[in-house]
Formats: sequence, C-alpha cells, structure tokens
Amino acid sequence: MTEQTKINLLNRLELQGFKSFAGKTIFEFPAKVVGVVGPNGSGKSNIIDAIRWVLGEREAKQLRGEGLENLIFAGTPKKAAQGFARVDLVLDNKNRAFPVDAEEVVLSRRVDRSGTSEFSLNDAEIKLKDLLPLLARVRLGARGIMIIGQGQSDIFVMSSPRERREMIEEFLGLREFRIKKSQAERRLESSLVNIDKIKAMLEELAPQVRVFKKQKTRLEKRSEVEAELRGLEGSYYSFKYSKLDREQKTLLGPIANLKIEREKLEKNIQDEEKILNTLYKNDDGYAAMKELRNRMNAFVDAESSKQRELSRIEAKMEIQKEAPPYIYKPTELHDFINELKAKMEAVLALDNVTDMKNRLRELVEGVKKFFSKKEEREEIDFTADREKLAKEIGELKSHIEALRKEEEEISRKARESNVEFREKVGMLNEKKNNLYLLDRKTQTLALQRETVEMKLEELQREWAALGRNFEDLKRMQTGAEFGENELRGAESRMLRLRGELAAIGDIDENIFKEFEESEKRYEFLEAQLADLEKAAIDLKALIKDLDQRIKEDFKTSFKAISDAFNEYFKLMFGGGKAKLVIEEKERQPFLSEEMGAESSSAGVPESKEEQEQELGVNIDLSLPRKKITGVGMLSGGEKTLVSLAALFALISISPPPFLVLDEIDAALDEENARRFSELIRQFSTKTQFIVVTHNRSTMEAAEVLYGITMGDDGVSKVLSLKLEG
Repeated sequence: MTEQTKINLLNRLELQGFKSFAGKTIFEFPAKVVGVVGPNGSGKSNIIDAIRWVLGEREAKQLRGEGLENLIFAGTPKKAAQGFARVDLVLDNKNRAFPVDAEEVVLSRRVDRSGTSEFSLNDAEIKLKDLLPLLARVRLGARGIMIIGQGQSDIFVMSSPRERREMIEEFLGLREFRIKKSQAERRLESSLVNIDKIKAMLEELAPQVRVFKKQKTRLEKRSEVEAELRGLEGSYYSFKYSKLDREQKTLLGPIANLKIEREKLEKNIQDEEKILNTLYKNDDGYAAMKELRNRMNAFVDAESSKQRELSRIEAKMEIQKEAPPYIYKPTELHDFINELKAKMEAVLALDNVTDMKNRLRELVEGVKKFFSKKEEREEIDFTADREKLAKEIGELKSHIEALRKEEEEISRKARESNVEFREKVGMLNEKKNNLYLLDRKTQTLALQRETVEMKLEELQREWAALGRNFEDLKRMQTGAEFGENELRGAESRMLRLRGELAAIGDIDENIFKEFEESEKRYEFLEAQLADLEKAAIDLKALIKDLDQRIKEDFKTSFKAISDAFNEYFKLMFGGGKAKLVIEEKERQPFLSEEMGAESSSAGVPESKEEQEQELGVNIDLSLPRKKITGVGMLSGGEKTLVSLAALFALISISPPPFLVLDEIDAALDEENARRFSELIRQFSTKTQFIVVTHNRSTMEAAEVLYGITMGDDGVSKVLSLKLEG
C-alpha cells in the first residue's frame, strides 16, 4: 500500500470507436486529481463507462446500454459508424503490482459487431477469469464504490448489507481471496458432481469386476495346473522315450553283427555243399538229404514267422497292460464331474439313511466303472490267438524235430558208407546247426527290437493324443529318472491334474480380455475417485482457510473503518453519530443438501457450526436535531453525504490506487460541495481521483481538467487544461 501511494497507478486511457468517441482519443492522467467537465450529453460519462468496461464489466445495463453492440459508435449523418470499439487502460507498474516484467501495463478490451469480445494484457490475450484475480490483487474492480457512476452517489446507503461488505472487502484487498474462494467452491462443486458420476460408474462396473476376479482366479489356477501337468508329462514321457530309445540302440549293434556273422557262415555252408555235391553228385542219399534240408528250411521259416507274430501279440498284451489310465478327454471328465455333483446333491436331499447309503454305493460303483476304462482303447483278448499260435509253433517244431532226426539218420548211413562223406556231412551239419542257433538268436533280438518299436509307436500315439509334437519329445532332455513307484505316482498325479482341469473347464479368452479391460477401467476410476476425494478435502480446507482469512482481516480493520466513518459522518452533518455494524447471517451452503450429503466422505463438513456464515454490514446512525431510526428515512442528499462519509472513511484506512467518480457531488449544497473538494485534495496524497463534475468547488480541487464537447457530427471532442496549484 505504501508503494502505491507514491505513484499514479492510472497513467492513460485510450478510446477508439467507444460510444461517442468515434476516433482515437487519449486521456493522460499525470495528476493526482483529474477533473472532467462539459455540458450534459457531451459524453463525459462515457469515459466512466469505458473504464468500467475495460475492467471487466459484462452487464450492458451497468454500461447504460442494451447490449455490447451499443458500445460501438453507431454513426451519425455526418460521421460513419465504426466496426469495433476498443479501450486501452495504461497502468503504472513500477512496483510490479502486476506480475508482468514491464514499467507499464496496458489492459485492453475490444469488441466488434459480431459480438466477439476479447481482453489482452500487454498485447497478450487473456481470459476474463484469469484477469479478475490480477485486478483484485491491485484492488481494482468494475463495480462497488471505487467507480461510482452517474446517479449512484448514494450507492453505499442503498446497497444491501452483503454488497456493503463486498465494497469494504474490495478496499481492504480481500476481493482477491473472495474470488479464489468462489473459484474453489465451483471446483469443489464440480469435483463432487464428478465423484457422484464416478461412483455410479464404479457401481456399474463392480459386478463385471467381481466376475472377472473369479475368472482370473480360475485362469490362474488353470495355468498353474496346466504348467504342472505339462512339466510332469514332459518328464514322464521323456523318461519313457529315452529308455526305449536306449533299448532300441542297444539292439542295433548285436543284430548287425549277427547278420554279418550269418552271411559268412551261410557262404561257408554253401561252399561245403558244393564240395559234397561234387563228391556225391550221383548219390541218392545226398539228394534225399538236400530235399530234406529244403523241407526243414521251409518249416524253420514258417516257425520264425509264427514266432514273430506271437511276439507281436505278446507285446500288444504287455502294452495294453501297461497303458496309462490317465488319458481322458477333459470334456468327458467335466461332464462326469458335473453329473456326479448333481447326483450327490440329490443324495443329500434324501431323508432316509438307508436310501442314502444305497445311492452312495451306486455312485461309488459308477466312479470305479468310469475310471476303470481307458479312453479310446479297446480291451482286446489276445489269449486265444496266442494259444493258437503257440500250438502251431509246437507243431512246426515237431516237424522240424522229425526232419532233424531223419537228417541224422541219412547222415549216419552216409557216415557208415564213406568216411570222407561222414566228415564232410558232420562238419556241414555242425555249421548248419550253428546257423540255426544264429538264426534263433537273431530272431530273438529282432523280436525284442520290434517290441521296442511297437512301444515307441504307442508312446507317440499317447503323446499326440495330448496335442504334443513328437519331435519336441525327441529333443526334450528333462534328466528325470523314474522307478516303478515313481512311474505309478506320476500317472496318478497326471490323472488328478486332468480331473482338476476338467472341473475348471474352458475359459473364453475374448471374454477374459473384456473383463481385464473392465478391471483396468475400474482401477483407473478408483484412482480418479481417490484423487477427486482428496482434491475435495483440499478444496474444502482451502475454502475454510480463505474464509477465515477474509473474516479475520475484515474484522481486524472493521473497527477502524467504523470509527473513521463516524468522524467523517460528523464532519458531513456537523454532529450526530454513526457506526457500521457487522451482521452475521447464516446462509445455506452453495451446494444442495443432497450434494452435501453425498460429499461428506470427501471431507465436506455437515455440522451447522461448520457451515459458512455470510457477513453483512448495516448502518446505525443518528442525525443532529432529527429523529432518524434508519437509512430508509434519509433524504436523497443525506444518503449521498452518508455514502461520502463511508467512502472517505475507507480511503483513510485503506486507500485504493484510484477512484472514478461521476457527478457524485451533484446532490450536494455549496457548503458540502466545498467540504467534498477539500477532502479530495486531502486524500489525493494517497489516492488518485478521476472526477466528472459540474461543481465549481470540485473543479478547483483538480490539477488537470478535461473538457468534453459534442459537435453537430455527434462525436465527443476533448479539450485539456492544466491548472496551476
């Protein structure tokens, strides 16, 4: 405040196209008191309207017009209309009262005939809602008693208690906090509305989220079971495959060696037979033996074929016996479990204990029956086929044995007749016997290999039934080792895991994604709700702090203002007494009861004590030599004097940057007009005055006079005169 008393905040006013000021008109305000004079209708009050308008006035009636388009020079027969109106208010900013790094601040407002209105601060566009707090900070506003328009000399008296309070607050620099409080209240109201909206959206999403959480739990459980099952399947089948693969590779070497050995022995036998054929090519015994050998070879081949067939049957019986009982379709397990559940619920509904036991026995038998069968496997009885083959093999062996005895008999006779023949035949028979034994050994190994291959094929079919690639199984190296007990345990565990998967059932991935999006939106809304509720609490605290500051600062200065009001009242009326009285009136919160109830969770107080109390200011007075019980009994001149007493009381306690007064002295008599002019001189050391007047005494107080005239072209013209003090 001290810094502001050293400068003239209002430096210059520039008008262009505003009301009667068609061309660009500049008013310089180099003095503490500037008077504006001129005949009625010359456009003097348009200057006051221009200042009020550029400071943010939005109501046309406050600017003595019907609409914003009436602010633009409308034109006369001798002067063309203007397309826009512009007002520039140049303010001193040496003390940086405005947050702008400049010695001067130019506040501008412009409107065109399309109705477009815009504000700018130093040529930078600014919104009115951002401008008003800046003006409030330097105690400038478009209304109140800092700008008193024509016919408003009694404004303080005629205003409501609340309006009087607002006028005092503006003089005390509290309007800035009042604006901040109003903005905080609007933001709080908006936050509470948004809180209700978000709560409604959360209530709508809650059922979906609950379903999602259940689905998520099921999916997580399913994923865990699937992971364990896949791992166990991998270990189990990898172990079985590795074991069979090793067995197969173990058999390959011996079989190959036996084949080579047989080829050598067979060639040797053929060579020996050629020698015997040469020695005894005309011998009937040899021919008989050769025929016998051919017959015996046929029986041996037949026996080998039957043996292979018997081995395959025995391998199938072994595979069928060892087939794991856990490969069930999940859908079948799921259906069975649901059916079992329904039957158990029906049992629980029975009252008779005997009936319950009977039904439970049936359920137990049903479970045993279900788990005794293997999926897509036919239990084939190979016993008859095996016995038949065994019998046929026995018969072939009998034939072979008979032929062998017959061969020995021929050999014996040949040995008796020819020593050399006997030796050759003996050697040949020994080699043929070795060949027979070699064939038997080879056959045994081949049958073992075939059994392993059949087991590998069955393993591949089981692996494929699980929906797995056999090549992956070949590459799998789990390193797991299973004994007999471990294998049975693994099979049992896989059966249980598949049952769990069947009970969980399938989950639609698309629905899961929708639920996941709903959960993300729910979490986002919860976070927003928490932020809004915190913001509501902070805003309420801010509103409370601002309200407390406004009240405390107001009450701190109020007594001094009331005392000063009494002094200037006595000066104006030559006696009497007056005081300002604070009226505290409880008002409803700006929020509705419903909204207030909803907002209690956000920190909005509900108690009657915490509701905002709205302050008002009443006037108590008594005039000398008159019985006056209220301001309503005052005459027009008396109301003006009371308002002037209040004005100068406020200036004495908290002088504003400048005051704009339009014919406020019109209702004063000569003596009071003289007092008024003296007070203006006295307070011009603290406050700059822009005064529109017809009164000579007031003119004498001015250091600079502007004369306003209007020619026949309907345009206001300006004459200036600097008066010597």
